[in-house]
Amino acid sequence: MGEVMERLEDRVVLRPVGGGREWDCLPEDVEAAAPGDVLRERVRRLNRDTRSRQAAVGQEAV
Repeated sequence: MGEVMERLEDRVVLRPVGGGREWDCLPEDVEAAAPGDVLRERVRRLNRDTRSRQAAVGQEAV
């Protein structure tokens, strides 16, 4: 799942929801995601980022 960053004649440029490395795909391979799927992906990304920050803070205290 990705957010559309750019639409070109022969390709669509996507990036992961919440940021990350972009990738290209063919326009015919792109379809709208269900709102529930988008929300789930955003929550998953926020949870992962929060765990990463907590781990980094825990390492600094050692």
